[in-house]
Order: sequence, then C-alpha cells, then structure tokens
Amino acid sequence: MEQKDIKLRSNKVKLYYLHGGEGEFSLVFLHGWCINAQYWQDQLDHCTEQYSVYAIDLAGFGKSTAQREDWTIQEYALDVAEFIDALGLSKVILLGHSMSGEIMLEIALQKNPAIIGVVGVDNFKFIDVEFTAEQMEQFQAFYPLLQNDFKTHAPAYAERMLFHPLSPKLVIERVKADFASANPDISFAVFTNLMQYSSTVPEKLENLPYELYLINTDFPPTNLAGLENHCKNGFRVYSLSNAGHYPMIEKTAEFNRLLDQALSAITSRN
Repeated sequence: MEQKDIKLRSNKVKLYYLHGGEGEFSLVFLHGWCINAQYWQDQLDHCTEQYSVYAIDLAGFGKSTAQREDWTIQEYALDVAEFIDALGLSKVILLGHSMSGEIMLEIALQKNPAIIGVVGVDNFKFIDVEFTAEQMEQFQAFYPLLQNDFKTHAPAYAERMLFHPLSPKLVIERVKADFASANPDISFAVFTNLMQYSSTVPEKLENLPYELYLINTDFPPTNLAGLENHCKNGFRVYSLSNAGHYPMIEKTAEFNRLLDQALSAITSRN
C-alpha cells in the first residue's frame, strides 16, 4: 500500500492517503470522527486485488491539514470531490464510516458522473427517530463538557456510547487514544457542525441519486422505517451482530464478507 499526499483547494488543503490496486472500479474510503485512514487497512488489503483503493485522512485528522476556519460537512465534501477529480478517478464507489456518511451523502448529491455508488458504515441508523426530552437534555449537557475538556470527555464518550459489551478491548483502547490525541478545536467544530447537518439528512436522502447500501451493526438497530420513508431510490442494510461502532476492525472477516456483497451489487449494475 503506497502512502501519498496531494495538495488541493488552491493548495490550502493537503490530504494524506493510502493507495493500492489498479482495478476498473475505484473505492474511496472515508473514516469517521477523530480517527484516520488506517482504520480501513484490512479492507484495503482485502480489496486491492480486485479494485483500485484509496483511503483518505480527512483534513484536520491523521496526517492531513487544511488552512480554513469552516470545518463543515460541505467543506469536507468539496475536499473529497476535488480529490476524485484531481486523480482522474472513474467508476468511484464512496465508502463512509460514521460522520463520513454525511460527507459521502453531500458528495453524492453533486451528481459527479465519476461516482456510481455509495456504501455507508454504521450510519443513517436514526432517520425519523424521535428522541425523548431526557435524551436531548443529556446530549445538550455533553457539549460544554466536550468543549471545555475534549481530551477527557471525548474518550469517555467513546467508551460509554460507541461499543458493544463484546467489543475487543484493544479496539476500545485504540479508539479512545485516537480521540484523546485529536485536535480538540477542529474536532469540536466538526462535531458541532455534524449535529446541525444531521437535521437535513432525511431530506437529502430523498435526493440521493443512488440506491443506498449500509453495513450497520444492530447495536443499536437501524430504523428501517425511516429509510423507507426517505430513500426514494431504495436501500439495502447488511447487519452485523455483537459489534460496536467500528465493525471494520471489530469483526473484520464478517465485515469484509458483507462489503463484498455490497460492492458486487453495485458493480454488477455498472
């Protein structure tokens, strides 16, 4: 796997990425909040014989940087869209974990002809779910904690909310360490914008020009009724049990098997 970087957005963004393979179809892997491209290593190794694969460190995370004040989903989508164009990629399938589901969605809505499909990983699980007043109050109370002491409360949030009782301890500690070492100002800005963006997701899903593929854990389960209400071009959910929010490193073999199914379904149509 080659390690590379590229300057984009008038040289204001420098993206580090991993690349391997020379297949007809290009897979672009986008990681979740506060982690990095290395979380996709097993999938890159698995897919490199059949596909051309790319895994990006999003700006402000991992080894990637950007000169900007706006850490929005829209800005990240512009970064990735320009990455695809700059490398001249075609027959692109976007794969987005966690918050990158929203980035993936925003890119897809631009209707770039190079993109042929999207695969989300543990996202869009709560479409049309109404949270209780108590749940909303607890969530709002988390904001100042995260803002005032990110290094303490981000890992605590991960341990409390993002793992299954059977999640491997090494995975939990890896995620907590990455959360603790993330840039607190950028990470908090991204988190805040993500929460604002999430309210627009149901409407945006209605305009998604592709069938939506999701590889989600059932902890908690995906609200299928919400997806049925908004995914006008259809959706498929491949479910994993006994895993937390990071199925690609918690249950690698099973995840890769489901990934193969999703990719085969998309490529067979193209």
